[in-house]
Amino acid sequence: MNKFLFLLVLIYTPSVFSLEIVGVKNAQLQDLYLYKGSRLKVYPEEGVLISVEGKANKQVKLQIKTNGVVYLTPGVRIENLQPKQKIITLNKYGEGEFTIGFSLLGEKNISGKHSKRIKYQVNYLDDD
Repeated sequence: MNKFLFLLVLIYTPSVFSLEIVGVKNAQLQDLYLYKGSRLKVYPEEGVLISVEGKANKQVKLQIKTNGVVYLTPGVRIENLQPKQKIITLNKYGEGEFTIGFSLLGEKNISGKHSKRIKYQVNYLDDD
C-alpha cells in the first residue's frame, strides 16, 4: 500500500507545479460593424482573458507572437495586440490571469483565406 501511495504522489506532484493554461475566454464583441478606415479599441478588461495555474507566488511571463498580418474576419485586421501586464504573480493557490487588449481596423473586403496566426506562451520568469 505504501508503494502505491508513493507512486501516486510521484506521478501527481509534477502536474501540480507545472505551469499550464487552464482557460481562454475570448472578447465578446457586440454589434461589430467596421468599414474601411474605421477603428475599434478593445480594452484589456473587455478583451481576451487567459487563465493560468502553476506554482504559488511565482512570477509568470506572457509572450505573444503574431506572424504577418492577423485578421479577425475578412476586412477586419487586428492591431496592437498587447497584454495589460506582461508579467503577473500567481496567487497563493497558484492561479493568475492575463488580460489582453487590441485594436480592430476596418479595411476594404479582401478575398481569399484568412487565418488567425497568433501564438502565445507562458513561462515562469525565474526557474528554480
